[in-house]
Amino acid sequence: MLQDLESKASSGESFSHEEAERVLACADLVSVGTLGELARRTRHGEVVTYGHVLVVDDDAAPSELGDAREVRITTRPESVAAGCALVREVVAASGDVPVTAFSAAGLLELVGGDHLALAEAARELREAGLTGIAFFPVDRFEEPAELVRALRHGGLDVTRATLDHAGTLLARLVCIERVAALQREVGGMLAFAPLPRFDEVETPSTGYDDVRTITVARLVCGEVPSIQVDWVMYGPKLAQVAIAYGANDIDNVPATDTLGLGHRRSPRTDVARQITAAFATPSARNSRFERVS
Repeated sequence: MLQDLESKASSGESFSHEEAERVLACADLVSVGTLGELARRTRHGEVVTYGHVLVVDDDAAPSELGDAREVRITTRPESVAAGCALVREVVAASGDVPVTAFSAAGLLELVGGDHLALAEAARELREAGLTGIAFFPVDRFEEPAELVRALRHGGLDVTRATLDHAGTLLARLVCIERVAALQREVGGMLAFAPLPRFDEVETPSTGYDDVRTITVARLVCGEVPSIQVDWVMYGPKLAQVAIAYGANDIDNVPATDTLGLGHRRSPRTDVARQITAAFATPSARNSRFERVS
């Protein structure tokens, strides 16, 4: 039971390593959720934001933007030059909607691990019209601050921390604490998505693991404004449950109604309904996490 930690969660103060371990080890998910929700409400009140994202996962520019507040290129380019060419094409089709792209880990591999070359690549991508990095997987870097500095030196925003692979709860805690330390060192992180983008084949995560992860991310990363969950990757129902465990942002809500289920089942309507059903107030936001409705 975790009642003795509730006052600290309500204060907004970041939890220590030992306190975070207690939360991860707690079998009482009601107690875990209470801490996460207290921390969320302290920072954000009743509001849960969501972002419409148009994902570009091939080499074709989008033909329609729908409700997009961000266009996100998720492919890995064969070279920096190829990445710049794709960015220019997508930016031309995206109008005033900001375009983010690529994984920082993938870009670092493209330039042979050279931080100076990474800064130069970032500059070229910025000149092509890119505004920021789509994924910054902290589990791939033991010292992520220097990479953030290199990317920002080249002109690209790095505002969202993510995970690629982090199977065990203890491995996730290492990454969560890494994000908290990164924010203290370089600042500028607006959001952290603590659930991994790729599940482990041998040891897939469970829903219990995921909600505990959300809560601990909220409790440990007190200086990161938003803890988010991916609507497409983890599904509307887990996204809704995550709100009760400390998440205050739903990311990657589809910008277009690809299923053609009609207005009542459109992504815009569905995400607002799911957030409202979680006893929160839905608010659309842009890629800078500024509320737009």
